[in-house]
Amino acid sequence: MIRRTSTLLSATVVSAALLAGGCGGGSSSGSSASSTTGGGSTGTPVAASVNAPSADLQVALDQLLGEHALLAISATQKGYDGSPDFANVAAQLDANSVALSKAIASIYGASAGNQFLNGKNMWRDHIKDFVNYTVALKKGDKAGQAKAVTALGMYVKNFGSFLATATGLPASAVQSDLAAHVSQLKSQIDAYAAGNYTQSAKITDQAYAHMFMTGQILAQGVVTQSPTKFAN
Repeated sequence: MIRRTSTLLSATVVSAALLAGGCGGGSSSGSSASSTTGGGSTGTPVAASVNAPSADLQVALDQLLGEHALLAISATQKGYDGSPDFANVAAQLDANSVALSKAIASIYGASAGNQFLNGKNMWRDHIKDFVNYTVALKKGDKAGQAKAVTALGMYVKNFGSFLATATGLPASAVQSDLAAHVSQLKSQIDAYAAGNYTQSAKITDQAYAHMFMTGQILAQGVVTQSPTKFAN
């Protein structure tokens, strides 16, 4: 699924470039909302084809970011419990991170994709910070928890500035959105560690839903910045 989504985003960028160059315009089946299946007496409607680069972009980002939230939460819980499958979940979480970096690279270039993934206080670092927080939480190490929270604050600042520069969105708005994400992931593992599984599950749902808002914010920023490339 991750590979498919990354491919979809790359295809979106390519198709947008073709449209910008005047190469688009071929017909596609089901392109009208009033299309019906042929031969049937009931005339069952066929779903309209959504062939809009901006919509594809948002769907791809929503899917990858939603997967990130669920995998990150699963990884922290399994790490806290010392589950034998922690390494497998962590590996899948990193695969999702790589897919996100490829999505960024397909829009802004390989260098930006690498910075997104491996830069200081960037994507992989914030996952490590959550691992460090979880380990400290399990040990009851308050100093270790505080250190991890400080590092996550630097992630919000630095990564937020990176995304703001890339998308043209206000840095304060992006940083606020990232801070909410960090707070949700921290709160759910705190609740889980306290044995409040109902609250942890509730926050998990909120964290997943929040990623769709993040995907929308980022997609709108990219589309506003490059309206021709992502013309509907």
